[in-house]
Order: sequence, then structure tokens, then C-alpha cells
Amino acid sequence: MLKIYYRIWVSLFLKISNAQNGNSKASLFLSLIVLSVSNFLNILLISILLIVFFDTNIDILSLLPLNKYLRNFSIALFFLLPNYFLLVYNKKHGFLVNEYENKNIRNLGSNYFIISCFLTLLVVFLTIIFPEIFNLKNIN
Repeated sequence: MLKIYYRIWVSLFLKISNAQNGNSKASLFLSLIVLSVSNFLNILLISILLIVFFDTNIDILSLLPLNKYLRNFSIALFFLLPNYFLLVYNKKHGFLVNEYENKNIRNLGSNYFIISCFLTLLVVFLTIIFPEIFNLKNIN
């Protein structure tokens, strides 16, 4: 599973690196941001589905600080730090690029991001359009 994650990141990194004309540090930072946003959207999607279909009570926000800026910073760290330690720490990104560059599936990373965005937005819009299906009561 981790090898697939590495391939997704390498695909993102190479695509962003080509767009940035080889600027390695900017490409590294932007690929981490895109992957972190994708992970956030996937966790949001899973949480929405668990709440709606299995009537699960998920109260993660009670663990976070009340200050909105500190809370947003904590959420950003929650998604950025694991990616940093998996992909960048001890210059692992160089090894990963060398390892998976030849095995790269061209648009794997961008497809992962687009599918994550699409599925999350689809579930949100379906919830708004058909609230009865998702066990939400109509106000009218």
C-alpha cells in the first residue's frame, strides 16, 4: 500500500516539477500540499459516509483547540507532518524519485487528486439534493 502512495507522490512531483521548470524545492512543497489536500478530502469523504450510512458519532473537533487559527494550523500539521516524514525526511524524496521515476504512471497523482475532489463534491451535492436518502429531515 505504501508503494502505491509513493508512486502517487512521485507522479505528482514529476508533473509539478515539469510545470515549475525543474525547481525542486517548490515542486516538493507543492506536491506535499496537493497530496495533503487529497488526504484531507478522502478523510472528509469517509467521515461523511460513516456519519450518514452508519449513524456514527464522530466528534474529532472536540480534541482540537477552540481558537480557529490554532485549530486550522493543527489540522494542517496533522496532514502535512506524516507526509513530510514519509516522503521528505532524510532526503527520502530523492531516493523515491530515483526508485519510481521509471515505473511512473503518467497521471496517477493528478487522477488521484481529481477523483478525491470529485467524489467528495458528489457526496456533498447528493446530500443537498436528496436529503431523504441520507436520512436528513426536510425543513419545509
